[in-house]
Amino acid sequence: MDIQQALQQASQNLSDSSPSATLDAQILLSHVLQCNTAHLLAWPEKKLHKSQLSNYQQLIKQRRQGRPVAHLTGSREFWSLNFSVNNSTLIPRPETETLIEFILKKFGDKKNLKLLDMGTGTGAIAIALATEKPDWKIFASEVSADALKLASDNSNHHQTNKISFIQSDWFTNIKHKDFDIIVSNPPYITNNDPHLLAGDVRYEPKSALASGKNGMADIEHLCLHAKNHLTASGCLIIEHGYNQKQLVAECFTKNGFTQIEQKQDLAGHDRMTAGSFKS
Repeated sequence: MDIQQALQQASQNLSDSSPSATLDAQILLSHVLQCNTAHLLAWPEKKLHKSQLSNYQQLIKQRRQGRPVAHLTGSREFWSLNFSVNNSTLIPRPETETLIEFILKKFGDKKNLKLLDMGTGTGAIAIALATEKPDWKIFASEVSADALKLASDNSNHHQTNKISFIQSDWFTNIKHKDFDIIVSNPPYITNNDPHLLAGDVRYEPKSALASGKNGMADIEHLCLHAKNHLTASGCLIIEHGYNQKQLVAECFTKNGFTQIEQKQDLAGHDRMTAGSFKS
């Protein structure tokens, strides 16, 4: 079987189980052949070895069963960087790049800022910012020891070795009180949300996805305690659900944050809220 035939067969097999069957088929075959997707399009007639085809068909079978592509390949791109992923934490998502874009636009001209990424997961936010702003003092916290190791490994891979990693349940082990920016992509899905039973999220830790009080419990905790760890006029930046814009804005206001800004992701969903706290 050649590349084109393998891709066509895989796309058909995935058509009823994946919303991105063709792309999934391409990514998984690129992984097996250790090439990029452009290679697949350039050499459609190239024959697959028996072992390559067998490996590919096994991956397609697992994808049909719902396993995330990122778990099958062990990696996911974020901010044009390749991150190792596993089932200890969330898979980085494109909408989270909204946070990076906002921070760089608002603070990109500042030198030596001190930033804390809370619930860092794979380390995607902290590492992306460290590659853009190597003079900033960046800290990253995470309650899961497995996720923290993954983030540290990703940091080493990208040579952002100045990031300070802290194991902490939110602010429990955070001693610093002088961060210019605290940023977080916390759990914000309602515990009984049906989306938790579908798609890739079935294979991600629920603790990194769902939060009590209509998905607002962790966001409320961050708003309540972040002000104790920010400098005067320090900024809190939080990713949230597409339908939580008003609730999050009210939470920021209730906790003394002003100059509140909210941004949409590339899909046009309200995704991020930021506010300054004047102590």
